[in-house]
Amino acid sequence: MGAVGFFPSFLLTSLNISSLGLTIGVILSLSGEIFGAIVGFYLYRYGFSKVNPKWLKRPFWRYIQSSSISRVFWAIILLRLIPFVPSGLVTAGAALTPIPGGLFIIASTIGKIPAVSLEVAVVYGLVESIHPGYQYGLFILIFLSFLVIWAKNKRKNSL
Repeated sequence: MGAVGFFPSFLLTSLNISSLGLTIGVILSLSGEIFGAIVGFYLYRYGFSKVNPKWLKRPFWRYIQSSSISRVFWAIILLRLIPFVPSGLVTAGAALTPIPGGLFIIASTIGKIPAVSLEVAVVYGLVESIHPGYQYGLFILIFLSFLVIWAKNKRKNSL
């Protein structure tokens, strides 16, 4: 999810829990979140290295790039703890900082554990209270909606 950046992770968490059970579903969801953040971090870092650096000279971006590694480390943890901050935004922002990949992984993991735990608690409550047929139908409907929106945007951008 971290590499894609726009697909709501609670959908996959609910699918994991309802298909694989609570324990394996939680392990898979947390592992996927962490792996996605790692892949996203390196993809963003690579992508930003290929972009025209003119926009990076603005004061805000200079401040981010000049931040200490310690400050970035704690900022990643804190931003990961806030449930409604998009994960892709945190990952992209971290990719612009001087933080090494290993420290990013540690900070992201520390921050994601409580966030994923909260997500699992909410999703598990829903999974237990809603019939599985409705869950799968809702998942398919949302997935197809994202697919249609993506296809329309791709076709519009290719014209």
